[in-house]
Amino acid sequence: MVRLFAIIANLFPVVSIDNIKQFIRLFLKKDFTAQLINEYIILFENYYEQYKGMKNESKDSEFLYTILEQTTLQINATMPQKYRLQLVIRLLIFEKYIFKYFQQQLAGNKSIHWVLQSVAENFKINPSDFLNCKSFINEKLFDISNKKDLLVFGSKKLFDTEFTFIEKENIGGQIYFLHIANVETILFYYKGSENLKLNHNLIFTDNIYILNKGTVISFENSAPIYFNDILKLFLTDNVPKISIRVNNLEYRYRNSKNGVHNLSVTFNTGQLVGIIGRSGVGKSTLLNLLNGSLKPDKGDVLINHINLYTETKNTEGLIGFIPQDDLLIEELTVYENLFLNSQLCLGELTKDEINEKVNNLLIDLDLFDIRDLKTGSPLNKFISGGQRKRLNIALELIREPWILLADEPTSGLSSSDADEIMKLLTEQAIKGKIVIINIHQPSSDNFKLFDEILVLDKEGYTVYFGNPVDSITYFNETTGRYINSSDHCDICGNINHESVFRIIEEKKIDEFGNSTNERKVSPEEWNRLFIEKNSKPEHQTYTNDDLPSVLFKKPGKFKQFIIFSKRNFLSKISNNQYIFLSVLVSPVLALILSLLCRSGVDPYNPDSGYIFAFNKNIHAYLFMSVIVALFIGLIISAEEIFKDRGILKRESFLKLDKKSYLLSKIGFLFFLSLIQTFLYVSIGNFILEIKEMFLIYWLVLFATSFFANILGLLISTVFNSVIVIYILVPILIVPQLLLSGVVVQYDQLNKNFVSQQYTPIIGDIMASRWAYEALMVAQFKNNPYQKSYFDIEMDESNVKFDLIFLIPVLSKTLNEIMQDSDHPENSERINKITLLKNGLKKIDYAGGFKNINQVNPNELTNEMITRTENYLKTAKTYYGKRLNNLSIDKDKITRALHKNIGDNKSFNEFKNKHYNVKLAEIVLNRTNLETYTVSENVILRKIEPIYQVPDSKSGRAQFYSSTKKIGRHTMNTLAFNIITLWIMTIIVSILLYLLFSKKPF
Repeated sequence: MVRLFAIIANLFPVVSIDNIKQFIRLFLKKDFTAQLINEYIILFENYYEQYKGMKNESKDSEFLYTILEQTTLQINATMPQKYRLQLVIRLLIFEKYIFKYFQQQLAGNKSIHWVLQSVAENFKINPSDFLNCKSFINEKLFDISNKKDLLVFGSKKLFDTEFTFIEKENIGGQIYFLHIANVETILFYYKGSENLKLNHNLIFTDNIYILNKGTVISFENSAPIYFNDILKLFLTDNVPKISIRVNNLEYRYRNSKNGVHNLSVTFNTGQLVGIIGRSGVGKSTLLNLLNGSLKPDKGDVLINHINLYTETKNTEGLIGFIPQDDLLIEELTVYENLFLNSQLCLGELTKDEINEKVNNLLIDLDLFDIRDLKTGSPLNKFISGGQRKRLNIALELIREPWILLADEPTSGLSSSDADEIMKLLTEQAIKGKIVIINIHQPSSDNFKLFDEILVLDKEGYTVYFGNPVDSITYFNETTGRYINSSDHCDICGNINHESVFRIIEEKKIDEFGNSTNERKVSPEEWNRLFIEKNSKPEHQTYTNDDLPSVLFKKPGKFKQFIIFSKRNFLSKISNNQYIFLSVLVSPVLALILSLLCRSGVDPYNPDSGYIFAFNKNIHAYLFMSVIVALFIGLIISAEEIFKDRGILKRESFLKLDKKSYLLSKIGFLFFLSLIQTFLYVSIGNFILEIKEMFLIYWLVLFATSFFANILGLLISTVFNSVIVIYILVPILIVPQLLLSGVVVQYDQLNKNFVSQQYTPIIGDIMASRWAYEALMVAQFKNNPYQKSYFDIEMDESNVKFDLIFLIPVLSKTLNEIMQDSDHPENSERINKITLLKNGLKKIDYAGGFKNINQVNPNELTNEMITRTENYLKTAKTYYGKRLNNLSIDKDKITRALHKNIGDNKSFNEFKNKHYNVKLAEIVLNRTNLETYTVSENVILRKIEPIYQVPDSKSGRAQFYSSTKKIGRHTMNTLAFNIITLWIMTIIVSILLYLLFSKKPF
């Protein structure tokens, strides 16, 4: 750049070298120190003398034009377009200067205009911008091509023009502005008699100035004009008017003084507002009040004339909120994150329309090149922190809200990324949106971008609301401090925002000159001063226009379910580790368990190899299968909702349907468990050679696993710590182990929990009990061998028990009652009568004992005893004959099977393939020598429980019962237990839905 001026000085030697050096000093003064400026002046002098000597030797200046072109091309490689234009503007001002004073001397030389036009062409400056700047600098406003790029402030309009005139009193003249849209640059000059200042520096009339971001034009008798105010006047044509009016807003956390106190401010269209303050002063709380997530203790927020808290339907989609937490699904790509989010927000657009909007926004945010990259997590990065933040912002921008709130959008970013984010948010404000962000440690440039800043002090007291450039001056003037040069530099424009906090929190000095812990001005006092200042009329402007239309439209609930399901599915299949673990865990466990349990040979023929019938581990395999189904079901679902809590918070803010989200999770887990249990049963049954039981095993284990899925979702909803969740998984599994009836038999539990007749209640609430019993009973009852015999063996078992045990016990009891007839009131005799009556109820011979109601202490006469004795004898004879008939029928079944299967060897092989000796031993209770017990005057059968018909009509039964009764209806245990598992699942699902729908994420 210095070389450029040295070349021009040699091309036009009539211009004083001292004048050029002075011009360079003025140009560099804004950005460089005096020492550096002197060094650049020396460099200029060296280049000037070098080119002057070369010109004298060649006696021709044409070579300087070649050097000029080379120099401009070198500048192109290092200087952004905006600064190239500013350099050309300085050269045009220089042209105006030398043309004014050296016009005659320049006659005959190449026009300086031609030289500058050549420089502009080499700089790739838009020709229209170049000519407009030249016309503006030379005050030829009517030569400017687009009059909308001109703006005039003045006390009164002097003449009719096409460009915009803004009336502003007491400025003593006119200020003319030119907007160069291509590089977002604003030029201005003043014509008048008042003392105007640009950032506290005097503005000279007719001088051309560049209005940079964060700058302010101040007047002696009028309100200042800020850079952002001017920029928005050029850019917000036809933008709907919106205002947020905060009226006496008050919010306090329970048992705390912290919150937001008596806040009344107004935000208007196109404003970029920054909320600043120390950590914990309530910045995020205020944003949540402004977005409607929190409701205040008192006060209200009006958007135009609509109350945010009572008319939520009218403001739906109007507000966008960008939380500090990352809202990206790490397994999805950049495009998928934005596209699926858009489908949930833009329900009236087609897929093609959404796709076009997504791609355009990705291009605008410089994310298109990474559209197919996974987003990853903040710790496992595939894209940079700045790209992640821009994508998070895009999730809101895609639905085009008119109010945009952002919580710490630059937190954790590099300075360059933070600048990009601030630039992006500024662009949204320029488009006419209200953008409110809370920000921590903004740079000076970013601090000056804000139209207004709202400063919060301790406990949530508001202490300032106004332009950031004026903030330090306000606090200094309020406290009577002098302005420190490190706080605000009038020359370079830098502002140290930390100075605000230093002034606010300044401590009192004691008599010894030491700082105390007491502040000079308390938060309450700062707040009082703020309220006094903010009550002025200029701070109360707002609009009551109707709210603008929004693009946001939620799709229907079913469509939301489809989108949530698609999002969930895509996120899972793109996670290789998840796929590997969730798909392979069940077959691997099936392989391990079945191989370990594959042990069983014919004791009479040890060399026969593995035979299913003699495998003593089948019951253990079935039990572990149930535990595996529970464990896998819990582990794959326990974190499903917890890990989405950030996304759920945003979707709650958008009022998307929670039920659709929940059903999408349930639906995915439903099919995943279906696949997992299918693979498990396929491998396990194949290795252990469990024949023709696949469907039954699959149905039972799937119902068990899905119950665990829902239980996992429940704990994922209730608890807010992943550590607690994974600690809770084994805690939930242990009772399933202990109370399944396998590890500890039910009759061996604490007597306070035991029922001698049925499984204890505490066991009945365990899913493992129902699943294990269903598998054991089904394996015994429904295998191809046993199902031919089961019904007849059940009759045979019940007849045998009545014949061999029940009737003899009742006959003995009857004799004892007869012997005690002399003591009718004896309690022991009464108990025996009760035992007799209860026992007679169990005998079904001849439709039961007709005189059963007369078997009581008062009516049990000798005649009744005789009748009872005769009934028992007749029943015994009947059962004896019936047992013989059953034995004959059983032989017929055996002969029929022999006929279909073949000889004895084939028959035995058939039996060994399907019938397991150890399992039969367990369900028939062959290891227990106790055939019956008496409890509470009731004879309770202990032998062969699988054949016993339960007495209860409420579904309760002894463990391993093959049937259950509901009222008058009898159901087989397999169906009853599966239904019970699904009922348990439905109950937990209802509880899950109630808790999930009420939980504030």
